[in-house]
Amino acid sequence: MTRMGGPEHHLVYLDQRMLAEPIRLALTIGGVDFEDERIGYDEVNARRQRGELPFGQVPVLVTKDGAVLSQTSAILRWAGQQAGLEESPFCDAVEAALGDVRVVMRPQWYGHVLGRSPVDGTFLVPLSQAQADDVVKLLADVVVPTHLKRLEAKVVGPYFCGASLAICDLSWYNMCIGLLEEWYCPGLPKTVLDACPRLIQLASRIHHLPAVRAWNEANGYGTPPALATYDDTAM
Repeated sequence: MTRMGGPEHHLVYLDQRMLAEPIRLALTIGGVDFEDERIGYDEVNARRQRGELPFGQVPVLVTKDGAVLSQTSAILRWAGQQAGLEESPFCDAVEAALGDVRVVMRPQWYGHVLGRSPVDGTFLVPLSQAQADDVVKLLADVVVPTHLKRLEAKVVGPYFCGASLAICDLSWYNMCIGLLEEWYCPGLPKTVLDACPRLIQLASRIHHLPAVRAWNEANGYGTPPALATYDDTAM
């Protein structure tokens, strides 16, 4: 993959929020110029077959110097550095904890045990209907609420790492929006957040940042009712 003029950096991902949205937000908050290329699964597979995706998947980012960055966590860390966001071992720990949540969601995302093939993107090992029912029930009743309860206890305010915005806050914001609007893990009810007022307040704080608000408006994203109001004294 090569870069031919245009914006300083070139981000490639699917036409959805999911994994790349925290990267987009970090670059936007930092005022970093980038092209936001959004492609479909067929194009992902075509680029995979052409060897343009270092690890066979998106997102990837081509810097202004032509370096190709891959893997979500690595790109997000780089984007945070470009934007001057807070860095700390605790941020890394929160990112890892959010990664744990994503891992347990994968069978629900794909309806398959192993998700997509790294060769051609086809789904691998389908869940039976009984297994699928068990997955969503356990995710909703036990697994996701337990992970979120532990994260809730780590919000020291106003952000995860204290006074400064970090990439882990953006990762949580994107996940929170998706859980509230029920697109982050379809089939999982937003009630998994019922015992997480501090996490919701943190997401609301980010939602009302001017750069985030402008980005959401430009992309036609709405505001979940839970984030419509923000009390700056709540944390």
